[in-house]
Amino acid sequence: MREVRTAREDEFDRVMDFYSAMIDQMAGTDFDVRWKHGVHPSPEFLRAAVDAGQVHVLMVRDDAHQPCIAAAMVLDGDAAKGYERVPWGVAAAPDEVWVVHVLATLPAFHGRGFARDLMLGGLKAARAAGKRAVRLDVFPDNVRARRLYEACGFKNKGTFPLLYEDLGPANFCLYECAL
Repeated sequence: MREVRTAREDEFDRVMDFYSAMIDQMAGTDFDVRWKHGVHPSPEFLRAAVDAGQVHVLMVRDDAHQPCIAAAMVLDGDAAKGYERVPWGVAAAPDEVWVVHVLATLPAFHGRGFARDLMLGGLKAARAAGKRAVRLDVFPDNVRARRLYEACGFKNKGTFPLLYEDLGPANFCLYECAL
């Protein structure tokens, strides 16, 4: 079973457990997500995203044949401060664009194409919702993620400073996928 879908409201605890596991399992590795428990992604952010139908998950069966979240991301219209300075290829109003947040795959599921399937499912959902583009930012040194985004049709728009309250100002590579 490999299913990409929107997380249900009753799955909030599962979503929290997924992101908590990501923080714990990726800390100190070459793929450290640089997230912090209770800070980013915060329980409030994830609760609001689950309730709004913005959390997209890739479900599989675990070793005990129980459904589990192997990969997840949030797709919403909230862009970090600095997105407005990027020379986007698609001229679109903010409500015509989704932004990818906290895309991750648990390490036990790396290398199986789950992040790609999740991203392609998210792009399909964006098209169905009438969006004109999907955008995202990624740390410049996250080469693995950048390859994934480019393989899914995203175009690199350059490196720009962005401001995230939990990180402060930092440089990010910005990507866009025209729908």
